[in-house]
Amino acid sequence: MTVDSHGIRFDRISDRLVVALGPRDGERAGSNSTIVLGDDATLVVDTMVSPALMLPVKAEAELLGGRPVAYVFNTHGDPDHLLGNGLFHQAQVVAHAKVAELLADPDRREAYEKRLAGANDAPLRPPDITFDDTYHLDLGGVSVKATYVGPAHSVADTVVWLEEQSAFIAADTVFNGLFPLIREDLKNWFAALAHGTELRPRVIVPGHGPVGYAGTLERQRELLERIHDAVRDLYSGGVPIDEAVDAPVPESLRLPLAAERWPGAVRGIYHVLDQASAVS
Repeated sequence: MTVDSHGIRFDRISDRLVVALGPRDGERAGSNSTIVLGDDATLVVDTMVSPALMLPVKAEAELLGGRPVAYVFNTHGDPDHLLGNGLFHQAQVVAHAKVAELLADPDRREAYEKRLAGANDAPLRPPDITFDDTYHLDLGGVSVKATYVGPAHSVADTVVWLEEQSAFIAADTVFNGLFPLIREDLKNWFAALAHGTELRPRVIVPGHGPVGYAGTLERQRELLERIHDAVRDLYSGGVPIDEAVDAPVPESLRLPLAAERWPGAVRGIYHVLDQASAVS
């Protein structure tokens, strides 16, 4: 594994697959970017939180492939997965239709553009190609299948399967070694992890944290279940939401970023439980 001056670590999984691990800052792990090298074309999955961070990743992709990157894929619409898109002038950007919808929102677009202030050569770039359910690419010797699994972590979540590499790019349906960022109903999140497990991947590329292998998807599922159960116990016990968000994080869940992300998990799960209660 090599480390560049920005703190990005390149994990070479195979001659076809290299994962650029986002820089660490205390408990926080920056988003990952994945380089996929076919005989005919190079794909980059996710472009981190800024053009500056993506520069060494772009350079590595071009060096390894011996050509410009042909495709950029965004797994969802959070800024830390797409603000480097503008660097790839010769590539087509592919994402789920909901990513295009998010970037068309004037307030969100303005917020993202503010984060890009000063990056004049790499403006905010929405997808050129969108899809609804699945999308396929043939890079030459490497087949790519993207599947929409949202809303899970976000409304636009997509996972990517590289069959020949037996690699599952789980994006932010997996936070490896970190407390996950929970916003939406966990039902689809569990389904996304089940989809990945059925593929029996050898390699799991998370949205944040180190590359995983056998057992990573199961551990993420178990963690989400324990978070859900802990919050459900508070809800069932009649604890008001304002008190629940301030409740101590259970000791078994005190992973990096737990204190920061516990309140959001409580709010999201309480909301779903309220909806279920209203229907029943």
